[in-house]
Amino acid sequence: MSIALRTNIVHSEVMKEEALLQFKLMLPAALKKRVETNAALNRRSLSQEIVVALEEKYPSTGPETTTDPAARLLLWLAARIRRRNPKPGSAREKQAALYERIAADLSDRMKDIGPE
Repeated sequence: MSIALRTNIVHSEVMKEEALLQFKLMLPAALKKRVETNAALNRRSLSQEIVVALEEKYPSTGPETTTDPAARLLLWLAARIRRRNPKPGSAREKQAALYERIAADLSDRMKDIGPE
């Protein structure tokens, strides 16, 4: 299986609901080499490795910003799963993504209800 085909499969499986945006990124050569090495070790494409690093650095929502206890628990579970670096497209990675989506939905719905 070619790398391009495998990448397309992962992108279509993992990022179905998210629109992908392509842009040019300039990196220092030494940094690019380090990212490529880590991507190979984690069996990811260079793009996937960069996305994972950016998501870790800039998480969308976290338990500390969420007040709903159920959402906080789901985000905590998702973080535990992601700490083990599940392979993109694996059942564990999909489970973590599902927990995060449900937590975000719970938080949004609780905001609609208003404060207690």
